Amino acid sequence: MVLILNVIFIMYWRNGLYTLIIFILIFLLGFRDIRQKRHAIKANFPVLGHLRYILESIRPETSQYFIETKMDGKPFSREQRSIVYQRSKKVLDKVPFGTQHKVYSTGYEFLTHSMYPKHLRLS
Repeated sequence: MVLILNVIFIMYWRNGLYTLIIFILIFLLGFRDIRQKRHAIKANFPVLGHLRYILESIRPETSQYFIETKMDGKPFSREQRSIVYQRSKKVLDKVPFGTQHKVYSTGYEFLTHSMYPKHLRLS
C-alpha cells in the first residue's frame, strides 16, 4: 500500500514540478516583457504580445493560400502599412531593384517621359 502511494505521489509530484517550471518560465517572460522599452505591444500585453509576432512571422505562408496579397488590402494595403511601421522604427523603408507591382498589366496607370512633348490645346 505504501509503495503504491509513493508511486502515485512521485507521478503527481513530477507533473506538478513540470507545471511549476512552465509557470515560472512564463512569469519570467512576462516580467521581461514589462521591463523592456522596445516594443509597446509586449509591454502592454506581456506574454500575449508574443502571439502577434508569431502570427506576423507566419503571415506570408498564410496569406499565400488564404488571404489577400500585399497590394490588395483596404483601406491600406499591407505594403503601405509596412512602410509606415518601418518609418516609425527608423528602419530602411526602401525596396531596392524595382517594384513588385504589375506595371505592364492593363489598367495600371503610370507616367512616362516623352522625347517629343506636345502642347495640348485647352478648349
